[in-house]
Amino acid sequence: TLESNSRRPHSSQTRDPRWTMPSLILTKTPDGSATGERHPLGTEPLIIGRSPDKCRVVLPANAVSREHARIYPSGGQYYVEDLQSRNKTYLNNKVVEGKWPNPLKNGDNIKICDFLFSFHDESAKGQFGKSGRGPDDDGEETSNTTVEATFNRTSPKDFLVVQPQDKLRALLDITTALTKTLNVEALLPQIADELFKVFKQADRCFIIQVDEDNRLRPVVTKVRRHAAGNERFSRTIVRRALETLQSYLSEDATSDSDVSAAQSIAEFKIRSVMCVPLATQDGKPLGVIQLDSQDRTKKFSQDDLKFLICVAAQASIALENASLHEAILQQQKLEEENRAATRVQRGFLPQSFPLLPGYEFFAHYTAARTVGGDYYDFIPRPDGKLAVLLGDVSGKGVPAALLMARLSGEARVSMLTQPDVASAITHLNEQLMQANLEDRYVTLSAAVIDPKSHRIEIVSAGHLSPWVFRHSTKALEKVFEEDTGDFPVGWVPGHVYTAYPVELAPGDSLIVYTDGIEDAQPDSGERFTEDGVQRTVAAAAEAMDSVSARELGARIVQAVQTHVGSHPQFDDIALVCFGRVNAGPEAPPDTDDGPTSDRD
Repeated sequence: TLESNSRRPHSSQTRDPRWTMPSLILTKTPDGSATGERHPLGTEPLIIGRSPDKCRVVLPANAVSREHARIYPSGGQYYVEDLQSRNKTYLNNKVVEGKWPNPLKNGDNIKICDFLFSFHDESAKGQFGKSGRGPDDDGEETSNTTVEATFNRTSPKDFLVVQPQDKLRALLDITTALTKTLNVEALLPQIADELFKVFKQADRCFIIQVDEDNRLRPVVTKVRRHAAGNERFSRTIVRRALETLQSYLSEDATSDSDVSAAQSIAEFKIRSVMCVPLATQDGKPLGVIQLDSQDRTKKFSQDDLKFLICVAAQASIALENASLHEAILQQQKLEEENRAATRVQRGFLPQSFPLLPGYEFFAHYTAARTVGGDYYDFIPRPDGKLAVLLGDVSGKGVPAALLMARLSGEARVSMLTQPDVASAITHLNEQLMQANLEDRYVTLSAAVIDPKSHRIEIVSAGHLSPWVFRHSTKALEKVFEEDTGDFPVGWVPGHVYTAYPVELAPGDSLIVYTDGIEDAQPDSGERFTEDGVQRTVAAAAEAMDSVSARELGARIVQAVQTHVGSHPQFDDIALVCFGRVNAGPEAPPDTDDGPTSDRD
């Protein structure tokens, strides 16, 4: 880290002139380390970029433009300019606009991709970290303030060799405690206790975190003497530390012109103060640790600041690890909730096929997300007939799944209480209209099978037309033309639905599915379409003398899966096939294991 000593050397002391002239200091590189490489600034512009031929400061990263930015002097001050780079230049986390002059102040941070620089100018006055100066006995300047370089996770080993035994023990205790728990917030009060033991001059200790709304939230406040208002902190100092990610030390904040004007400095009687930022590895502010004294004679030193920086680095790592752990727990909780939702939704779908002599059934369902809005059901009616429903709720995910659950219950009641399928869907429409679904609706195909006459009554409520496979001709026929179907359910109040008859001969099958079948597509974007359905059925009919409903359904599902490949599914898929077995009405009942799902 870079430091500006609180007391400058006397004129008789030798000092490298590079350390007194304005400089640009590299404080962070893509691997997270702070190199401390210093680039003195003179009268010529300094170009920063990827090109070794044109740049004085070369940053070997593809994200950096060949000529990315430049630092140039003008009128006794230095400015930063972005040279129309691809990935922009940032000054104190704000984009550098090329058309505006961007003056540099001492301690400013310049970010270029994953490289971070600090502008250092000891001649600058009245700037954060360089104020409160006055001539000393020898005519040299003194400073009450130290600003450490941009936040960098200091390793404890870099600090231990220069610290007294009590600080060493405290640091080891803190580090050991932090490595043994992921409940870091519970340990923060212990950190404050240890800091109070080490820093006898401290009157107050604050550990402050930044919440998601960028508000300051004190999580630990420790004071030696309780008094009115003694538990309030200076937001001026805290905000400066967070915005610049620089550690701050002042021997006497009341004489520091950069912060002394803040009302809190006088109101809280702050004298010497240290404030060190807490941050993630990629520089996201987490909070600060601040210690201050209210006694003019009790001052913090640069060694004190180094120790606090080391503690903050360990606390930052622990806080970030705890945050990552919490995110993992939340993700696991969400996944478990999704699995539970999947189990609940499966409970609304049939667990087995109906036993209807002379008929066989096939069903398949896959949600694009954990839960979805496609729906199907088999509902035995009091008159001995069987209702087969398949619907597609508008939308996806949880909202669609909730409406699907409502639809399941209302559809079953309607089918059990109304005399025919048209009346049942008309009643279902009114129930959903009364539920005030706003923009949501359901496309639905409802069929009622009469096992005696083999006559099927079908209502299409805005849904894709079912197909009928004729065993006698090996042909696939649409039940409805494009303009025959009715409105979706839950769309038009008072609408009366109409049923259309279809008769199935032995070996005939009816196929109905949601639009996820036709819309299924691979990476190339080519939809499966109804042509894909027709090709699949034609291939099955050519390969087999008699194609059952179960075989047709399985082949369509397999064809869709082959067509899509590994491309993520973006829409729910549901398919139901049923048909008369070719052996006649006395054939044994269907004994298949039940509906299929890619979630099984």
